[in-house]
Amino acid sequence: MQALVIFFIELCALRRAPQDLPPSEVLFGLALLADLLAGMLVGLVTGLSWWEGLGQGFAEIALMLAVLYAALNLLKLGARFLQAATALLGSGALLGLIALVPLSLNPVGQEATNLAAFGALLLLGLVVWSILVTGHILRHTFGITLGQGAAIGIAFEFTTIVLVRLLFGGV
Repeated sequence: MQALVIFFIELCALRRAPQDLPPSEVLFGLALLADLLAGMLVGLVTGLSWWEGLGQGFAEIALMLAVLYAALNLLKLGARFLQAATALLGSGALLGLIALVPLSLNPVGQEATNLAAFGALLLLGLVVWSILVTGHILRHTFGITLGQGAAIGIAFEFTTIVLVRLLFGGV
């Protein structure tokens, strides 16, 4: 288990690639559960109930996996799905857990403070890092540049936010 955590840390540091993962359904399942749990925890920290956080996390993951699956099959790269999906889920879980720190610096319903502003700055940096990690994974998965992968990551993140807000409500 420790080797797996180290792998995802190295993946998020852009030192490993998704093809370095074994194509394992068990590993995919573990990464899926970890990402769902991280999404639920992020939801709790931001003031959602556990089931709302879980529902939003499930919707985001389902959309990501559906788009990844469709794109890979369209390009006849379907064999890469398991490794790419596991990499995206595992890195998402790790970055989601890291996001708990800056999110917890801004308690829900509190006035803005210097600590909250610092938390927002940390969160912005984490979002940029997350987009780079997604770009890195997509670069290796689709054989594109890091910039193209990051651009796809930004477009996907924006689309996901809009769709999840439409599904679950919100400002």
